[in-house]
Amino acid sequence: MDKKLLFLVVLSISTFWLLNYFGKKDPSQQNLQNLQRGQGYTVPLMEDLARPIELEIDFLDKKIIQKEEEKSIETDFCKVSFSNYGGVISGLEFKKFLGRNSIPLETIQNKGFYSREEAAFLLALEEMTPYFYKFEKSIVDDDKLSVVYSTKASGWNIKKIYNFYKHNYKVDLKIKFEKGAKATSIRPRLFFPAPFVNEVDDNSLVGIVGSLDNKSTQKVASRDLSQAWVAPSLLGAQDKYFVHSFISDVNGNFVNRGFFKEVNNKLFTVLEGKEIAETTSIKLSFYLGPKKIEDISVVDSRLEGVLDFGWLSWLCKLLLKLLEYLYSMFNNFGVAIIVLAIVLKLPFLPLSIAGRRKMEEYQRYTPTINRIRQKYKKDSVTLNAELMKFHKDHGISPVTNFTAGCLPLLIQMPIMFALYRILVNYIELYQAPFCCWITNLSAKDPYYVLPLLMAATMFIQQSLTKTEMGSQKAIMFFMPLVMLAIFIKFPAGLVLYWMVNNILTIGEELLRKKLFN
Repeated sequence: MDKKLLFLVVLSISTFWLLNYFGKKDPSQQNLQNLQRGQGYTVPLMEDLARPIELEIDFLDKKIIQKEEEKSIETDFCKVSFSNYGGVISGLEFKKFLGRNSIPLETIQNKGFYSREEAAFLLALEEMTPYFYKFEKSIVDDDKLSVVYSTKASGWNIKKIYNFYKHNYKVDLKIKFEKGAKATSIRPRLFFPAPFVNEVDDNSLVGIVGSLDNKSTQKVASRDLSQAWVAPSLLGAQDKYFVHSFISDVNGNFVNRGFFKEVNNKLFTVLEGKEIAETTSIKLSFYLGPKKIEDISVVDSRLEGVLDFGWLSWLCKLLLKLLEYLYSMFNNFGVAIIVLAIVLKLPFLPLSIAGRRKMEEYQRYTPTINRIRQKYKKDSVTLNAELMKFHKDHGISPVTNFTAGCLPLLIQMPIMFALYRILVNYIELYQAPFCCWITNLSAKDPYYVLPLLMAATMFIQQSLTKTEMGSQKAIMFFMPLVMLAIFIKFPAGLVLYWMVNNILTIGEELLRKKLFN
């Protein structure tokens, strides 16, 4: 069997196995080192650190005695719904990111809930948590929209003021605690959920925490979700496409510790406040939005690391910039992928043509080399000497030939991996249509037309390659079937790229034969 062809078979199968393995690997299993421990905050008292983590909520109102009333606001980016049940956010949908049936994606869906602990931005007190809030007003300013809710509990008047900004995904929550005549000290906690989009497959949740130098984020491994972080400067969670994260305690007078809680397979971030004995107000800031660098950077650059494509991340981000630029020109990601394949093929065209010429040149000497091998097959020393002399006399090298033949494919492998990671992790490509039946480039072709066309183009490409040995011909005809089996469930965008690359290789081969034969 030809060693080069065998190498290509093994390389192709291994590469796409790695694509599948690393593409589906749960990022929450990565090790977390150097966790944020009180960066930029006053260190809590020892008795506060020794306090057990409180995850349970004791509600003041044991029964649902009021009708749920919802209010909504809309910014350029979001539609936000609020409920008087807890004065919480009951819905958060993103107008610019559409899912199936062109319906905006939602990361918070609490409509009709009666599991009180699943409320988004629920304020819990240590003893008696109020559940019924009164809507006071909504305010429209030049750059933001505000919604105000209020309630009473344990002698305290509590007011929650949400600020949503019109042109970004930053959210401010101001909480005012006004002490009454009979009020005693309280210790509040704030619960907010990880983003979760029901329709997205393989939507694993991952906790994030500020890094030790407070300049970036690190992922929280599943086994570490049960621990607490002292006065974290950043804490939250991400799913495949979105991030919900606390990013700032503006006055530094609230966050004592942070931890996570799981409720009905949903992940919540909990911010534990310091003890409040006098009238006070706090202001917390959050990022609730997509994992897009341009959106994240205008709110908090530390979160830019959540758009992590794994190893070769630098190449993924480089390709992503090029893909977005092409999309801005053609307004179709399918067309952008086709042009991307052309752009990435052209610079390596001379190298590829030269490599194929070297392969054909070497193949002309293959019968003579085989006769030498047959003649001296029982004398390995003489065989090696004769082969070295033959290669030297004719100015050929098996190593150079092998490298020249495989180099174009080796160059394409990291590009394929990077494109795969982009297709399955970048929100702009979710439900991105191409044409006809291809309505989602990030999912497999529902009718398997593209994989079949890809295999057909590969078959044509292989048939243009000269070979004398029967075993080589068998492998060449078998390879398209192997690649079809590998590609059949991969994202349509990736199959489209490889099909176009095959067509370009066919054109390259025809051009080479016309110019040099």
